[in-house]
Amino acid sequence: MEEATESRQFALLKLQMNHTARYKRQALGLAPLLVIAFAAAFVAACGSGSDAQEQQTPEGIVVSFPSPTGEITPRPRNTPAPTITPSPSPLKVCADNPDPARPELLQVEEPKPGQQVKVPFQVRGWGSTIGLGDKGVALAVVNAKQEVTQVLDLPPQPRTYRIAPPGLQITDNTKPFAADIVINNIKEPTAYCLWVYQETTASGVPKGVVQVPVIVVP
Repeated sequence: MEEATESRQFALLKLQMNHTARYKRQALGLAPLLVIAFAAAFVAACGSGSDAQEQQTPEGIVVSFPSPTGEITPRPRNTPAPTITPSPSPLKVCADNPDPARPELLQVEEPKPGQQVKVPFQVRGWGSTIGLGDKGVALAVVNAKQEVTQVLDLPPQPRTYRIAPPGLQITDNTKPFAADIVINNIKEPTAYCLWVYQETTASGVPKGVVQVPVIVVP
């Protein structure tokens, strides 16, 4: 009787061991499948989340990201075109100079060409030889119609404590000259040409001339 009972217990224990081993083999076989299934479920969950986010993004909204370099694209601006100011044209009131004076012989320091002057205005300069015989220079005031309105004789002045302009030939007869000029009946800015010269030809044409265009204002 006891031998039969032990035999049945041994058989039952062996059966349980076989069942446990078979369960372990089945579990080991299912493990890779479970891993694959879990990975697929995770990918599907991530994909569905992205789709849900894309579907919730309102239309017309653009999301931009800064470039890796951090550079910013400048916005175009409407810059107004610069206003070009025309350069003033030189004052054209003097006729052709019949005999221009050489700078080393005669120079007019004041007024400057194109300068605006008010009556009375001063004309001054230097002559390399105008002190010889105190001949000085002549000054003619000519209007835009090339009409001589007045002619003045400007005697040489003392040279003491005065500095001659650069480029003038210095001699024993080098002297300055100066005079205040008055033009009557000036009611508005009027252009004139000043002729400064030392002598004239036999027919009265000036020689060695310096021309200075000016605008005379009341």
